[in-house]
Amino acid sequence: MSIMTLSAKRQVVLPSALCRQLALAPGAQVEVHLSPDGASILIAPVRKPAKKPASVLFDRAIHRGAPVPIDALDAARVAMQPAEAERPLDSA
Repeated sequence: MSIMTLSAKRQVVLPSALCRQLALAPGAQVEVHLSPDGASILIAPVRKPAKKPASVLFDRAIHRGAPVPIDALDAARVAMQPAEAERPLDSA
């Protein structure tokens, strides 16, 4: 949970981590609603973007351990592909 301060103009600044998760860039529009119980404020993007920027993934994807060489990644990709049955060419 983040604590934000209301400015003299009644503005708040959303935390950057929250903006990255919701793919909110400067200039994005949000809707502000009073919760049903009247005790809190709900903020939601006006429309969800079709794709989230890659920067969202950088905060979620964490690799622990030694770096993996590209050759090992290529070998893993090839190993995961289904083997295609070799069939002789038809001679017509």
